[in-house]
Amino acid sequence: MILWHYELSTPMGSMRAAFDGRGRLLELALEGFDPRKTSPLPPKEQREAKRFLDRQIDAYLSGTLRTFTVPLDPQGRFTDLRIWDMVQAIPYGQTRRPSDLAAALGLEEEVVVMACATNPIALLIPAHRVILPGEGPLPKALRELESGLGWRKP
Repeated sequence: MILWHYELSTPMGSMRAAFDGRGRLLELALEGFDPRKTSPLPPKEQREAKRFLDRQIDAYLSGTLRTFTVPLDPQGRFTDLRIWDMVQAIPYGQTRRPSDLAAALGLEEEVVVMACATNPIALLIPAHRVILPGEGPLPKALRELESGLGWRKP
């Protein structure tokens, strides 16, 4: 499978995105571009998918977008996919505890924590809405954004 990799410059910092050949987002990481994953010049459809993602992230961070519509295709185990589906169903501005998701899915809480921590599509699978033990400042900043306080880079 051919993947198209992009570097995004966002108010959150550098991000790396990977799309498949059909324009579905497989990965969105809060880290800089990896030059080992460079791609040849992508076809027009791929460049449009990247621009669509850019616009949606900008709109989300400005407070005008609550639901992302970028097509996603996260890669993971069946259990992870179930957890990520439930995380995506958490409404904008609301939070859940890992124990809430674990009880609803009949899983151990640690499994939910690990799935949220290994979320391959940061922001669009909003694991920041699950309050994890020992989380960093970024999830808190995203929850503040969703509570109406606006975006403030941590």
